[in-house]
Amino acid sequence: MPNSISYDFSCLLFTLGCLPLLFLSVLPSNLIWYLCLIFLILTYIFFYLVRQFKFIPLIFIGIGFLWSTHHAQEYLQLVSHYIDKNINIRAEVVSLNSQNNFIEESSKNITFNITHVNQKAIDYPLPIVLIWNNKELPFAGQIWDMSVKTKVVHSYLNEGGFDSQRFAIANRKLLTGSIKQAELVENTINARQFIVNLILPYINLFDFSDIFWALAFGDRSHLTQEHKTVMFETGIAHLMAISGMHILLVAYIANRAMRFLQILLPINIISHWQPLILGWFIAVIYAWLTGLNPPALRAILALTLWLFFRYKNYQITSWQMINRIIAILLIIDPFMILSESFWLSCYAVVCLTFIAHWFPIKYFRQKRYYLLQLVRLQLLLTLLLLPIQLLIFNGISSVSIVANLIAIPIISFITFPAILFMIICDLLHCHYLIIWFGFIAEQSLYYLFIILKQIKSYWITFEHSYYLLSISGWLILIIWRLSLWRYYYITILLMLLILITPTLKRNQPNWQIDMLDVGHGLVVVIRQGKAAILYDTGAKWQNSSAAERIVIPFLRWHGLNVEGIIISHEHNDHIGGLSILQQYYPNAWLISSTQRLNNDYLCKAGEELIWNDLKLLFLWPNDIDNQALNAESCVVKVSDDQFSLLLTGDLERQQEEQLVLKYRKLLFSTILQIPHHGSNTSSSYAFLNYVKPTVSLGSVSRYNPWKLPSNKVLQRYQTLNLNYKLTSITGQISIRFYQNDWFITGFRTELKPRWYHDWFGSFTNNR
Repeated sequence: MPNSISYDFSCLLFTLGCLPLLFLSVLPSNLIWYLCLIFLILTYIFFYLVRQFKFIPLIFIGIGFLWSTHHAQEYLQLVSHYIDKNINIRAEVVSLNSQNNFIEESSKNITFNITHVNQKAIDYPLPIVLIWNNKELPFAGQIWDMSVKTKVVHSYLNEGGFDSQRFAIANRKLLTGSIKQAELVENTINARQFIVNLILPYINLFDFSDIFWALAFGDRSHLTQEHKTVMFETGIAHLMAISGMHILLVAYIANRAMRFLQILLPINIISHWQPLILGWFIAVIYAWLTGLNPPALRAILALTLWLFFRYKNYQITSWQMINRIIAILLIIDPFMILSESFWLSCYAVVCLTFIAHWFPIKYFRQKRYYLLQLVRLQLLLTLLLLPIQLLIFNGISSVSIVANLIAIPIISFITFPAILFMIICDLLHCHYLIIWFGFIAEQSLYYLFIILKQIKSYWITFEHSYYLLSISGWLILIIWRLSLWRYYYITILLMLLILITPTLKRNQPNWQIDMLDVGHGLVVVIRQGKAAILYDTGAKWQNSSAAERIVIPFLRWHGLNVEGIIISHEHNDHIGGLSILQQYYPNAWLISSTQRLNNDYLCKAGEELIWNDLKLLFLWPNDIDNQALNAESCVVKVSDDQFSLLLTGDLERQQEEQLVLKYRKLLFSTILQIPHHGSNTSSSYAFLNYVKPTVSLGSVSRYNPWKLPSNKVLQRYQTLNLNYKLTSITGQISIRFYQNDWFITGFRTELKPRWYHDWFGSFTNNR
């Protein structure tokens, strides 16, 4: 390529070409992909022949697009052959066994690499996550023959929630399944498992063993809920996830150690490359020990490229280095563009580089001013990281600056090195030193958590309309650094006005309902402005709940305040998150059809409640009992005198018939919540004929053991020409009611139609 073409510009354009992978609703077909390739080649030839070299770098946008979409197509085509099938596989265990070979839980997710399918070798290993139900865990490196029922990661898609489908594709772990039969073929363990087996008895001696495992091997599955909560609320959770900081810290420790050892070496064999190479080598070993997870792999690749550029004596700026490294990373793995950790890493490096160039340390260079330098750096980082912090976590910790100022030095210079020396001493069989370094690491964590628990934390949430305002931190620093406020104050004022425009009220609906995608369960949010009431709270699982993972993030995303909660009945998938939601919203009133709850009002036929501009008419049950099951589901009709919503819980056919006899045309509603998730025991013809909904909404999970909704029930809706939508297909369903009209949107289809949100696999009976 001619010398006049900028390599840095080409790298930037290639990166921009990969960006559409984040936003494409559908991947290009093979025909369109090849037509784009031919067009790209012809365009290059044309520009080359007419000697217009300055336009040739634009072709790199097309190269980035074709490169990234090709990887996506290739991976999906490979995985699609094995979704929702019964297959026999031979696979190698990837997950480390760090639990003394036994687990107390009923099941655990284990990652395997498939090498053979139905006795035929595949081209390269295919990762699959399998549910392991045997209490005796496998060891990493073992080879197993298994008969499995495959599935695919199917995310609960809601605004403000975690996108597990995108995460699975970014890490190439879209395929999952359950084991029907397993037989050990090769009882061998790999080197990582060997090291774990050596250190396991020692790590488990300490109270903070969960954090030891996270920092030593990147295994965060041991983290206790108490430690997770403290770290999240204080904003130091990033210190427990293996990242570039840990990799570079290992390289730095090895580099300093080699510098010290060079004192003992003859002068004629000392080289300035020895510490750099040793630091790189030890960092590679540590990254391998942590399983080469994506953040560690990115850090190693970046460190390798930095050494290569330095070896070649390339005189390039920090910005050029970042630009080239990002482009090379995306060439190696375009799926990194889908990873939130990739964006966090790159964004953090950009912020640090920006601070180093625009706000260099001119004062307080002496070591005695180290704390002031650290405070200054933390303040600037907090301000610059605010946009991505809000985008990913929907808020910030009010004490993150103080907590990080305390935690970063302790973890970086005491805890983490002590844990590394534990592993080294274990390999050298220095048993007393293992205990000694373990004691140092534990004591540092013990006093750190004492301090963190004393800091009163408050998580500050921001609704999504304020996210654009978060970039004002960048603008303020740039304006201050360039003194633009002295000459361009009108322009600056206009920029600030533009930033706050999303917060201004637009064409707001009179009211809105959102049926959240919570799997097998039910949560319906009814809202007017920033006030909301909930109908049911979703399920509670072994270690979490739909309320924590889905409902609360959704409420925070929209800045909603819960004023009331209605519980349909007492089954876990409807009442599981009640206690958690009451902790977050203690002033919310409660309505249910059971006497066992501390109700503010009772759900009893004939009762009415006026909530702002809406009327809530309770239709069922007739009497209140000590226990509310399906038959006692609280049926409520919500209306604004023009449009209405009928909420039915898990109502069954007998109760539907009684409602028809009692209310008849009063049942007529614009929107119907499909009773009992579409079970055969509900949605009778008579009931549907009287309700006559324009749209019916069903809250169901794709992989549920009851195969809901029933095909017979869906056929019933189709026979009556009743339109229906299911959360398993559309994700979150939102309906906005205006003065004379209403609109319905689904997360997969309208809110965020993305190729990685697709329904992977065929549509089976189990929707």
